Amino acid sequence: MESHDVVVIGGGQAGLVASHTLTERAIDHVVLEGASVAERWRSARWDSLRFQFPNTYLGLPGMAFDGTEPDGFAHHREVVQWLERYADCVGAPIREQTRVTSLDRDGDHWRVRTDEGDMRARVVVLATGPFQVPRLPDAWKALPSTIFQIHAMDYRSPELLPDGAVLVVGSGASGAQITEELLGVGRTTYTCVSRHRRVPRRFLDQDIFTWLVQIGVMDRTRADWVDGRMPPTVLVTGIGGGHDMNLRTLEQQGATLLGSLRGVSDGALRLADDADAILDAADAMCDETMRAVGRYATAEGFDVPMPEPSPPRHTHIYPSSLSLGNAGISTVIWATGYSFDYDWVHAPCFGVDGEPIQQRGIGQVEGLYFLGLHWMHTFKSGTFFGVGADAAHIVDHLVEHALVDKRTPSAAS
Repeated sequence: MESHDVVVIGGGQAGLVASHTLTERAIDHVVLEGASVAERWRSARWDSLRFQFPNTYLGLPGMAFDGTEPDGFAHHREVVQWLERYADCVGAPIREQTRVTSLDRDGDHWRVRTDEGDMRARVVVLATGPFQVPRLPDAWKALPSTIFQIHAMDYRSPELLPDGAVLVVGSGASGAQITEELLGVGRTTYTCVSRHRRVPRRFLDQDIFTWLVQIGVMDRTRADWVDGRMPPTVLVTGIGGGHDMNLRTLEQQGATLLGSLRGVSDGALRLADDADAILDAADAMCDETMRAVGRYATAEGFDVPMPEPSPPRHTHIYPSSLSLGNAGISTVIWATGYSFDYDWVHAPCFGVDGEPIQQRGIGQVEGLYFLGLHWMHTFKSGTFFGVGADAAHIVDHLVEHALVDKRTPSAAS
């Protein structure tokens, strides 16, 4: 049986950075990818999607961004090309088209079963990413069979949807961008809002994420969660050179905003009376963030303009129900996020919700690590510019705990 000190599962940015970090420490390893390098960037992205951070943040350990548009926003196909270059640059020992079917503890080793044969490993790094399986509420089962349903993972473009109005359920980063795209081509669009944060795309001629890095927001840890819940997603877009995303603006442009979806019965949506509260919370979080950025910029010597007064808001009366037929809705896009899919991992290392039990990537079962998850440790853990620090941390840990031998060649038995 083929044996390695470390098996990394997943060939996206997290798995490739793990490989680079292991190579720097001369640790024997292999990277297994069920499809192709950067598969999520290839397949689970709609046609127009662009990188949501400025291109300069595409840089990864061992290969800084070297393109001509550091302040631009790469198309997702360009991100794939970047990751392919990175895999070559760091010499990642990656095996594509090798799907892992199960992972079991076998004495003091792990048995990694794949459709290409079994392996043994002293350490396994799960770098399969946060976008594993679509999360769908029970309401999808109650929709009439005449309604075309699709998860945001499978959405590609408005042209591929049936004629008629579209309901987008969820207003996180995906839901908001899909709503904007549908409006842009004249589609009648309804959007059920959900918890989110918003920030301006730029402040004082600098991208907002550069400011957030400077004031320490991206280094906030899980311990900083105020109410014990993961902070809501941030609305940003790289479309059209990058611009602000605000649901109130989308409403002014023609989107019909609705409260959270509570259920479906007799062809009608049951809606919560929470749209105003969700929008107000997003406004408040934006104001709080920009006050912090403004204080930092002032201390750094920038001439910070006085904030413009917020435009007057008109209280809306959002409906408690909506007939799908009367609204002409033919399509529902579920922008409701993702769940973990670790059914193939046979080890007591997950909570009741399926989330990994870990501390900065170190699992509670010896020799098992996680990498590249959202808020795994800090706000930036799931980003290109945050994964390197987490990878270094887990490699330091496995070395310090003598879980691997340096410069051990792979063996077959």
